[in-house]
Amino acid sequence: MSYYVIGIGGSGAKCAEALTHLCAMGMMPAQDVYCIFVDPDRANGSLGRASVTLTRYQDCHQLPVGDREKVKMFRANISVGNPYVWSPFMEDQERPKLADFFEYPRLKAKDIRAAQLFDVLYSETEKGTSLEMGFRGHPSIGAAIMARTVKLDEAEPWQTFRKLIANDASGGEEARIFLFGSIFGGTGASGFPTITRLIRNELKTSEVKFAKIGGALLLPYFNFSPDKKVEMRANSEYFLMNTQMALEYYHNREKLPDIIYLLGEENYSMVKFSLGSTEQKNEANFIELYAALAAVDFFTQKEPKGYAMVARQDKGRIDWLDLPDGKKGSNIKPLFAQFTRFAFAYLHFFYPAWKSVREGGKSFRFPFYQEYFEKIKNQVDQAEVDKKMAQVKEYCEFFLLWVAQIATSAKIVNVELINYLPFAKIESTPNEGSFAQLLPNFRESEFNKLVYPIGPDGPKEIAKVLDNLHENKVRDTKADGLGKFFHALYKAYEL
Repeated sequence: MSYYVIGIGGSGAKCAEALTHLCAMGMMPAQDVYCIFVDPDRANGSLGRASVTLTRYQDCHQLPVGDREKVKMFRANISVGNPYVWSPFMEDQERPKLADFFEYPRLKAKDIRAAQLFDVLYSETEKGTSLEMGFRGHPSIGAAIMARTVKLDEAEPWQTFRKLIANDASGGEEARIFLFGSIFGGTGASGFPTITRLIRNELKTSEVKFAKIGGALLLPYFNFSPDKKVEMRANSEYFLMNTQMALEYYHNREKLPDIIYLLGEENYSMVKFSLGSTEQKNEANFIELYAALAAVDFFTQKEPKGYAMVARQDKGRIDWLDLPDGKKGSNIKPLFAQFTRFAFAYLHFFYPAWKSVREGGKSFRFPFYQEYFEKIKNQVDQAEVDKKMAQVKEYCEFFLLWVAQIATSAKIVNVELINYLPFAKIESTPNEGSFAQLLPNFRESEFNKLVYPIGPDGPKEIAKVLDNLHENKVRDTKADGLGKFFHALYKAYEL
């Protein structure tokens, strides 16, 4: 079975980023995952962050840590479509406008009635505003453009997407396709139903019988103070009205996903207003974690269908019991906690210790270095080892920063999953507002307080874990070289 993920718009990209982190923890099976990003705004900041995170994940996936069924870290094989981001506009197309896209002057000269209908459907502002930063909260524009440009049999990455699904069908395997998008904005609201319908039609005409489609629709969960000088923009005052109309549409239409996960939050998080581009880089939110868990549920559920919603016990608080799993003996907390401890220990102690030896320090001070790195230095390219160590460091930084944002972006709701205070802090600036930032020096003394609920007992201290990093304890024959080190370090923090 193969898995396919389509992240539509900025919120869709952030959900794909959250799913990437769940894959790093090992919550997804050791399967191939093909990801497509959809956004007319190729420079979207949230999309850029998700792309970099996914690239680092792919680097870490190459580490030979052992049997992927047993060593769960980075086990799913995620690939991304080419081009990395699909846009309905040509890459060299400057300041695309709706009127230009539908060749309005030519339409007016050729078919006056069609032009008059166009005038009724779209205002002069909608027809003449540049769309290089997205559809600006106007899904009617996005739906018209995407319906005309998403061609599963003509352009990449859709051609590869279609081919992979056909290969699954010819091999008797079922393809699972999951879409992320917001219901209240522009790109997600227009792309989600349009792309779903086009995929449905394609599956029907190509007689692909073994395929399931699911999706996470994000209801309003954030708010902003817009720049009223900008005439055409997303307006959070209309989010609820847009959502109500969209839900009525989904209720009365066919050719939609087999299952839709509806996720929202009445206590809105405040984000900085931006039209788009690199400035649209909102912090991660716990709703996106829920959306990623919805994707995991869809991919692992036997017969997903209908509508799915989730609620929590306490309006002002989220804890581990509020995370949906659907199975007895949830593995969410153990895997989440294990990877958090791994990332903390690697960034705080093991990477700096390794680096100090590489820069001339004494290796005898660090037995783990002699155990793993001294033994392989004549067998591997040292430059490649340096690169891999830095890549894992960068991914761990992305992960812990994401964890801190999950805990802090919801200003009214207490997210009691991971305690971020030992490794991150909240910075406030007059222009940027509040945002999470990693501490330059982690608080090792609070290592046993990383996971809620915080009690007197905790996991082994970082120093004591060193006793478990002997190579002879890595008996996995598929682990090799540098992979053995990461295998041992990851297993050392298993509950």
